[in-house]
Amino acid sequence: MTEEQLELVGATVGLGATIAAAMDAAPGFVPCGTPAQVVTDALRKAGAAEAPSGLQQDIADVSGFVGHVSEHRGVPAHGTADVSGLSEDGRSLLDALFGYSAACDADGLAPEDAAWLYRSLAALEGDDAAKEAELLVQAPRA
Repeated sequence: MTEEQLELVGATVGLGATIAAAMDAAPGFVPCGTPAQVVTDALRKAGAAEAPSGLQQDIADVSGFVGHVSEHRGVPAHGTADVSGLSEDGRSLLDALFGYSAACDADGLAPEDAAWLYRSLAALEGDDAAKEAELLVQAPRA
């Protein structure tokens, strides 16, 4: 994984954590559609074997979306996370996120699958091994 891909993962983790905070603030709220598309597209690019061009723009777009969610949902914006030192469970969860994003159709994402996606990213921000392991077991099938 290149430095740009790692930065895109970190920005996407920040977006997932911001969305998870919005979900916590409004029980029953699970965004699908555009947020799911932004997250899955970013994870596809970050997990690609060969880094695609334009990653700096993708990082800026994801970071901008963090601000959008924060502003519209009244929750704190989470910054780009440092994901370079993930635990073994964290790396496994990230691999599951990459695999799921590569295989899923974000337009038809079920709310429970979208919730798993955002909560998994939020768990990576906190580097909580127990939460990462729990979410890994709950990984949906694409």
